[in-house]
Amino acid sequence: MKKRLTGFALFLAIATQSTAIALEELEENEHVSSYHEVAMEKIDLNSASIAQLTTLPGVGSAKAKAIVQYREEVGPFLEIEQITQVKGIGNKMLAKIQQHIEVK
Repeated sequence: MKKRLTGFALFLAIATQSTAIALEELEENEHVSSYHEVAMEKIDLNSASIAQLTTLPGVGSAKAKAIVQYREEVGPFLEIEQITQVKGIGNKMLAKIQQHIEVK
């Protein structure tokens, strides 16, 4: 019986520590919840900032800057599919972000 209690106590200690670590990681990564909030709203390709564009899956600062630069040089996007004309964004990337973007 004593071994069983010791084993249970060890299990409980490990489970408690794992939970504490997971909670710390969640607190450190608050941007994860804000990403999900942002992801719920569609981002307008014609007015989004670089920071907003980087919240899109697979879009880092270089691609976000390329989207803004394209918009400044060519003019507003007329349709979502036009984003594939931006350097570094192809059909695979479009498929990833299509549900998160719009053109107003």
